[in-house]
Amino acid sequence: MQLTFFVHYFTIYLLSKNNIQKKLKEIKLIVSDVDGTLTNHNNEIGSETVELVGKLREKGVRFTFATQRIHSSIVPYAEQLGVDIPIVTVNGALVKSLGNNIISSSIINSKYVDRALSLAEKYFVRIAFCYGDEIVFTEDNSVLRDFMYRLGTEYRLVESYKDYRDNVLEIIMLGNEKKVMKYIQNKMNFPGKFFLTAKYFRSSSKLGVYHLEVRKSRTNKKTGMVKLANHLNVKKHEVAVLGDWFNDRDLFEFGGFNVALQNAVAELKHQADYVTERTNDEDGVAEFLKLVYDSK
Repeated sequence: MQLTFFVHYFTIYLLSKNNIQKKLKEIKLIVSDVDGTLTNHNNEIGSETVELVGKLREKGVRFTFATQRIHSSIVPYAEQLGVDIPIVTVNGALVKSLGNNIISSSIINSKYVDRALSLAEKYFVRIAFCYGDEIVFTEDNSVLRDFMYRLGTEYRLVESYKDYRDNVLEIIMLGNEKKVMKYIQNKMNFPGKFFLTAKYFRSSSKLGVYHLEVRKSRTNKKTGMVKLANHLNVKKHEVAVLGDWFNDRDLFEFGGFNVALQNAVAELKHQADYVTERTNDEDGVAEFLKLVYDSK
């Protein structure tokens, strides 16, 4: 009885492994989240990943990023890895090459920027505006810089938001009262739900701090991936994505081969086609890159 069970389990394992290897052989594009996935706690990329990205490029497999960060903060990583294709940044709001060729830019209409400013002023909520190369803030909103987890970002202090209402990719709001933030979320979503997406979440590092991120409707890592894939003329089954956090759910919904790092949240692991044995601090991305390289 035990032998029969072992043979059955081993057969299923081999079929699963063979199926994964078949899928990996088709991969032509690998897209990775950055913080908590590609980089370790020192914000560094593992040396094995750097080496494998170069080796995979020689085999026709390209590598790039899909991240919450702004474009300019990712350029050093792209240069380190020799990335020569567009990057998905600001959670899908901007798809842009290192040569400043914009593939897609989801800009928020200035009237909704004005609505956010009005609500922030009325309810004493902090607010800042995100662009492709910087985040701007006023003196009254300077506390936002200390609470936002946007590593490598260029922040600029401006006297007033009057001249910075155009070309906004993301509105970032922060407050201490959950009810107030939820109320503002509803006000931004309705009646503008067809035009805006306002996402509320609790800070992962600061107790009693609540964030609101407002972007143009249907703007997320998934939509950014669709635009990137269309630009590169690659199909879903030819794409692998890697992530670790809740905002990577949209990335996984793209429909390619989904990879969760060992340090990923449980929800993402459940959606993954493959979970690495290594964490981001152990260069878990390299573990998957090696599997792809060996399949070629």
